[in-house]
Amino acid sequence: MRTLLDWERHLESLSPPSQIELGLERVGEVWSRLRCTGSSRVVTIAGTNGKGSTVEVAGLIADHAGLSYGQYTSPHIHRIHERIRINGQMVSDEQLIRAFETVEADQSGIFLTYFEFLTLACFVVFDEAHLDLWILEIGLGGRLDAVNLIEPDVSIITSIGLDHQAYLGNSLEEIAVEKAGVMRERIPTFSAASNVQKTLLTEARRHRADLFWVDQVFDGHTLTLPRSGLVLDVSSARLPKVSVVLACLAMDVLGYLTSPSIEERLNQASVTGRMSAHVIGGQHYILDVGHNALACEFVTQSLEAVIPRRQRVVIFGALQDKDVDTMLPILKGFTDRIVLVGIDGERGRSIHSLEESWSSLFGQTYWRSFATLSIAMRELSSELNLDDQVLVIGSFVLVADALRHDLFN
Repeated sequence: MRTLLDWERHLESLSPPSQIELGLERVGEVWSRLRCTGSSRVVTIAGTNGKGSTVEVAGLIADHAGLSYGQYTSPHIHRIHERIRINGQMVSDEQLIRAFETVEADQSGIFLTYFEFLTLACFVVFDEAHLDLWILEIGLGGRLDAVNLIEPDVSIITSIGLDHQAYLGNSLEEIAVEKAGVMRERIPTFSAASNVQKTLLTEARRHRADLFWVDQVFDGHTLTLPRSGLVLDVSSARLPKVSVVLACLAMDVLGYLTSPSIEERLNQASVTGRMSAHVIGGQHYILDVGHNALACEFVTQSLEAVIPRRQRVVIFGALQDKDVDTMLPILKGFTDRIVLVGIDGERGRSIHSLEESWSSLFGQTYWRSFATLSIAMRELSSELNLDDQVLVIGSFVLVADALRHDLFN
């Protein structure tokens, strides 16, 4: 019998987690063979940034409403279990193994990528649990993502920015069309992506979907929910306010948000790796998995209001397929004290590559650079002031490396 580690190695042998083959035909055929009954209600969340936070808040509201619910997100930071949770708790090794065995039994020669296999396993776990609600994060794009096999009762498109252009298109409009694939006829879609409003409106008409915008009900501080009439103050939210608002709108339209007592929980919600704060040996660290320009803009603009420039330090590393040339200028505008670090592994961008990008962009010397994050955290300790606040940003892998470091354990 395979252990969970055996299964993870098997999935990676099908294709590495980084391999992407968009399309619903293959994965749809296996899904049809699994003969699952499906869930009662589904919230599907697409977008460039903010998806994970929106999933978290939707789950918090579901818990407050007394629902049984599942949450599917990607990627994970430490363990594969993080991607599949039931009632806020990661599923067990046994549940995952049983689901993997079920998918493999019906795979019958059809090629599945790592993500497709794992997504089907998630659906099997949720189906067996007979949940009231599935909260599903699109892995990439929308139209051709495996998660889009499931028909939603409400869809969310958080934001649209440039990312994964090799698969989704080279313009915001092309990417918006792919994300809009989560729309369905007569099903509400909520979005904050006003930068592609015209494109999403066109797609909503094509899909015959009902499209609603965040700024119709949210003034930056107070949210007025159209169905229940509740007025919620989310001005103190730790997570991105847009993510909080979008989750509230989706859960409200399903009839699951009925009490103003949820307000305190909304404002206290947090997710590791999404501007999560850590104090280590008196030093303040902020970890964020943001890996594109839109994420860097959001994080730095949020922190500019609360951290004086003299206290700002950034540790930045990225994967090879990320557009560092659009991220670095944003980070340089936030602080001159930028620490470049390499990321190990097949997908990681080396420190030499980062240094070349910096020199090409700015024609000047970077503040500090190190081959790995581990070396950086050891060497920087003597150069940081006690009141400095260190932002670690650029990749899920970088945040995972930080959380594995001895300083954080």
